[in-house]
Amino acid sequence: MKSDTQIMNELAKSSSALRQLTPEESSAMKEALLDIYRDLAALCRAHNLTLMLCGGTCLGAIRHQGFIPWDDDLDVMMPRRDYDALIRLLEQGAMGSKYEFSYPNPRTDSKNVFLKIFRRNSRDVEIFHESAPFPKGLYIDVFALDAVPVTRLGQLCKGFVANALQYCSILTSYAQFPSKLLEQYMSATPESRRRYRYKRFLGSILRIVPHRKWVWWFDHWVSSSAPGHPIGIPTGRMYYNGEIFPAQVYLPAKPATFCGLTCAVPNDTDTYLRNLYGEYMQLPPEHKRERHFIVDFRLPDDAPSAATAQNE
Repeated sequence: MKSDTQIMNELAKSSSALRQLTPEESSAMKEALLDIYRDLAALCRAHNLTLMLCGGTCLGAIRHQGFIPWDDDLDVMMPRRDYDALIRLLEQGAMGSKYEFSYPNPRTDSKNVFLKIFRRNSRDVEIFHESAPFPKGLYIDVFALDAVPVTRLGQLCKGFVANALQYCSILTSYAQFPSKLLEQYMSATPESRRRYRYKRFLGSILRIVPHRKWVWWFDHWVSSSAPGHPIGIPTGRMYYNGEIFPAQVYLPAKPATFCGLTCAVPNDTDTYLRNLYGEYMQLPPEHKRERHFIVDFRLPDDAPSAATAQNE
């Protein structure tokens, strides 16, 4: 069965409302994301917090020494203690007025089940969050590395609850933050229409509990820094159980080059990346290359022009 992302990628090819970035826009966007990363990395260095590239950004560092050519996002991860420390710094205004952020907490709603840091005075509107009341600037995703139960049974049980809570948060967002544009595109084929209506129906039932609480319950459930335990990324692309390894696969972090910057990556990048991508040094066929389709895009006011960024 195709994922929502696969369906949207296919529909977007003939869409006038959704579009891919032009090469010039993509180049400028990557430079703006690097600017966010530099500021975040400087803050983490100043407070001795471990910040590592993850997912496709880590793959880009190892395979391309920079962004994957057709990709246009930047993902990082941190051990849970450092992740929580970073959030406290953000709440204290450590990154200044240049940025805003959202993360799971008991007081306010969050766009996702993990921390997102947004660049003010910019636009990066994706169809899944086109009408949601969250920041819509260019962003970096920050994922927490959490300790997990030692036994496989414990991991499966905790993972079942975690994945159920995350799925409930997604379904609730469909009902609580409906998007006419998303509904239009998800109704383009019988398969996507059935899936969308099913999610909206379940979301309308689950909405008796606000989206904010589902997101917070998930984060509270998975949060753990237990010493000596395996480590995983509950919010990663493979959900709770998909990225669990002995702690030494992730830590201590080791250096790698990314767009001319010295960044940190997991200690055993081969095990980490092979789990996510298989033969990760081979370029995937074009139809399997992940892309992001957007509704609206604008660079930060003080960012270099697309042409300037492309030439640098």
